[in-house]
Amino acid sequence: MPVQRQFQENHILALLPGATYADWAPHFEIINLPLGKVLYEPGAILGHVYFPTTAIISWIYVLSNGASTEVVMTGREGLVGMYQLMGGGKSHNRAMVQTAGQAVRLPLSVALSSFTQNQQVQRLFLLYTQAMITQMAQIGVCHRHHTLDQQLCRMLLLTLDRMDGNTIAMTHELMSELLGVRREGVTLAAKRLMKNGVIHYSRGHITVLDRAELENRVCECYGVIQQEYERLLQHPAKLQQC
Repeated sequence: MPVQRQFQENHILALLPGATYADWAPHFEIINLPLGKVLYEPGAILGHVYFPTTAIISWIYVLSNGASTEVVMTGREGLVGMYQLMGGGKSHNRAMVQTAGQAVRLPLSVALSSFTQNQQVQRLFLLYTQAMITQMAQIGVCHRHHTLDQQLCRMLLLTLDRMDGNTIAMTHELMSELLGVRREGVTLAAKRLMKNGVIHYSRGHITVLDRAELENRVCECYGVIQQEYERLLQHPAKLQQC
């Protein structure tokens, strides 16, 4: 009999083999993640992996001078803590909650046992890692070659795809930290989008009024990232064939 899946919102949990999901289910813990909460700092070793359902986590690289830039975004399509499963032990990034919400927490030892012993689980996680590496590489290209306006559109679209609704809780200060630019630059870019009726901004909340126009203005990086996630993380039957 197919196992009843309580956490279909997270794509990785939805794609797990039924037996693995059943083994993990007694260890699941639902946690609330407030905006700005740091799940781990650079060099930390995690005891758990996190599967966001409504929360969005930003992986941020922090330079020695305090400057920072988002290198990857993780929401309901993935998990936080993959580097532990890969045997890396530590990360050079900070994991911070970019959008408040919930996640399912699982002891690392439980996930690691399945990852090392079950080829189907290993394949799923490695495909997710491939998609995540594509996102990292594309964001690096985006920072180097595209305008701040395009980068802001890309970040807003990636965030929208990982949440319900069209209103994002995000201040100009947080946007500038994630994009690695001065706050004044983000403010001007956001004002241009507001002037053209694409977004509305008020007291730390961005409402996207015209998604089609946002997609018109974004660079190619957004499409590359989304297509890779869709290609690799498919229905379980197709996953076996790719």
